[in-house]
Amino acid sequence: MSELTPLPESSNDELNFSKLIHIAIERWWLFAFSIAIGGVLSYAYAWYTHPIFEMSTSMLVEDEGNDISQSILDEVGMGGKKRNIENEIAILTSRSVIAKAISSLDLSVNYKVDLGLRTRDLYMDTPIKLQSHLAPTAPSTFILLLSFDDNAKTAVATTTWVSEAGIEHETIQSIELEVPFSNQLGDFTLSKTKSFDRFVLGDSAISKAYELRYYDLDKLTTNYLSLLNVSEIREKASILRLELEDRVPQRGVDILDAIVKVHIQNNIEKKNQLASNSLHFIENQLELISTDLSHLESEIKNIKTTSGISDVSTEAGFFLQQVGTLDHSISELDVKLSIVGYLEKYITNNNDLTNASPTSLGIDDPLLQKLIFELSELVTEREGMLRFTKVDNPTIDRLDTKIKSTKKALLDNIASIKQGLETSKKELKKQLIKVEDKVRTMPQAEFELLALQRQYSIKESIYLLLLEKKSENSILLASTVSDNVIVDKARSTETPIRPTKAIIYLLGIIGGLSFPSIYILFLLIVDNRINGLDDLKRATTIPFLGIVPHHSESDYVVVEGNTNSAISEAFRSLRTNLTFLINEKNLANGVSPKVIQLTSAIGSEGKSFCSINLAASLGLGGYRTIVVGLDLRKPKLAEYFHLSNSQGTSTVLAGHAVLSETIVPTKIQNLDVLVAGPIPPNPAELLMSDSLKDLLDTLSEKYDYVVLDSPPISLVTDSLIISKLAATTIYVVRQDVSRTVSMSYINDLYRSQKIKSVSMILNDVKMSRFGYGYGYGYGYGYGYGYGREEEEKGLLNSVKNLFKK
Repeated sequence: MSELTPLPESSNDELNFSKLIHIAIERWWLFAFSIAIGGVLSYAYAWYTHPIFEMSTSMLVEDEGNDISQSILDEVGMGGKKRNIENEIAILTSRSVIAKAISSLDLSVNYKVDLGLRTRDLYMDTPIKLQSHLAPTAPSTFILLLSFDDNAKTAVATTTWVSEAGIEHETIQSIELEVPFSNQLGDFTLSKTKSFDRFVLGDSAISKAYELRYYDLDKLTTNYLSLLNVSEIREKASILRLELEDRVPQRGVDILDAIVKVHIQNNIEKKNQLASNSLHFIENQLELISTDLSHLESEIKNIKTTSGISDVSTEAGFFLQQVGTLDHSISELDVKLSIVGYLEKYITNNNDLTNASPTSLGIDDPLLQKLIFELSELVTEREGMLRFTKVDNPTIDRLDTKIKSTKKALLDNIASIKQGLETSKKELKKQLIKVEDKVRTMPQAEFELLALQRQYSIKESIYLLLLEKKSENSILLASTVSDNVIVDKARSTETPIRPTKAIIYLLGIIGGLSFPSIYILFLLIVDNRINGLDDLKRATTIPFLGIVPHHSESDYVVVEGNTNSAISEAFRSLRTNLTFLINEKNLANGVSPKVIQLTSAIGSEGKSFCSINLAASLGLGGYRTIVVGLDLRKPKLAEYFHLSNSQGTSTVLAGHAVLSETIVPTKIQNLDVLVAGPIPPNPAELLMSDSLKDLLDTLSEKYDYVVLDSPPISLVTDSLIISKLAATTIYVVRQDVSRTVSMSYINDLYRSQKIKSVSMILNDVKMSRFGYGYGYGYGYGYGYGYGREEEEKGLLNSVKNLFKK
């Protein structure tokens, strides 16, 4: 067998995944506890959090207008622009539409039922209703907490609000249902509903505590405006999808329906604006003409009565017919001129011309219709832009310029139409004058009757024309439909979109895994202890002698004859490796090959334990062996063997005792012990004297192996002095106790060859089903004040030690 191979040196910067996994498995209970806590917290969160539902509806936005004006433009080959989807979205998400929709519903008071640890919103099915008449100084929002007594006849009402100055106010009142009460905010009345008994009365009552929150229209508008989302279903489709989030599904559905209804109604009203104004104008004219006709009928009746003329002559009738035809034509021109003047005034006053249709007033001019359409489109585009930008934007300036030029062209066109109508009216009046000259040759009474009948005929023709236009506008108003059509009615999701229980539980599990994982990773990063053979490989290149498994018994001598325990087998393996190592070493002259030194970095690393049991293993192997206590500062051999420490190595070295009288045989075959003896005042001087060499030479002649239990090498110089007299030095490293930083000193000694022969023992390795694990604790200790005291036992102490690490 060749020389022991040194441990390969690893990089300290590498992450030891094997160690990480072993640490995690050894602390499985920490993961179980953390996952359980995460599961409980996630369940509590999902149970406590109010569920949020999503409501949605879809609406078709027609690309092109479908009204009468658009049909006329299509006939003359002048199609309009496609409607701006972005403008529709901007209108749907405007405060005016949202506010109008919310005001149509009873949403000013939000009712909540207190279920103890959580509250839930109520909407239609509420036990009470609040009617209020607020004072002018009332805040935009306040809270009214109700707590009913056992008979539910009275309740304690606590009203809280915050003033504009940021000061919180509170009033507490005892109130009765159906009886008005007042406070600083105004007058209130609480009324029962049909659900009152089910919610409040009896042993099966849901709750006797309720929370009422009042919001003004502006607050509600702001709230639901932030929750509303309007988007295109597809890029090339003209279908908009409206989505809204709310705690109560039915409330969200009602709000969406109201928004769509308001938008469609606004669209219809916008299209009917000119027609409605025209109808109002016609009705006023009809009322005036009707009064004139009644007055003319009375005058005609009086003339016929006083003059005795019941009818005009045939010639007069012929003239009257000609005059009537001309007057009717002139009357139609007057009506058109009046309408053109009305339209001119309408445009000059900057009224909205969207979807205006002059054809409904009898003006059939394609150019006029085209200009009106262009002007309305520009105005609509400008309004849409103002929702996203300011008035001083260059785009708005360009639109204003286009609107101004289009309006000028429209007014010029109206002036041209008016001029043409007036020219036609002049021509008809010339013809009328000629006929009137012939009528004047008739008798006076007949002439007066003919004049009255003529006026009556003119008024009557105007009246009939206006009746016709009124009928046309009424039909137009009745037949107007919105360009927007509901595709899918509003509906809510069956399950809440938040909180998603599966995701919450998953996050709880992930959180339960994350915290112990981070903790273990932190331990791995900051823990500089030797946790196993891998850590030892990473810390040193000193040859490795063997492993001593964990021993939990209180007895320090664990190697006995005829035992096959794991720890006994481990020391037998160490014995074999050690004898081979010593025999193959080229030792310096003057050093006995039988002397073996055991040391460690600090106390409580199992140096004395390994010294005793290695010596016992050598003795049981047939070698005459003695274990010598050279730890003169903190002697432990006497305690471990239950012997007196009155005489020992210190007294022999000092010349106060005879060696043969201080050596004590043990119950283990071939094993004797020389305890350290009383603590001397000068341990280093005693060890540096020739007496130590003489002692070891004497023992080497008598024994096959001399095992030296020496002090920690990193704390005092004693071990370094003793190493010069030993054939080999065994450096004991204890799992979960020894630190990687403590390896630097022994590494320096090894590289500088200040110690002739060094090998390593990994002590107190806890065995597990994963091989050499990373356990903690051992049932013995080392009594150095500067070392680590004996490890405490038990599960509770292990937990304490875990957090100490």
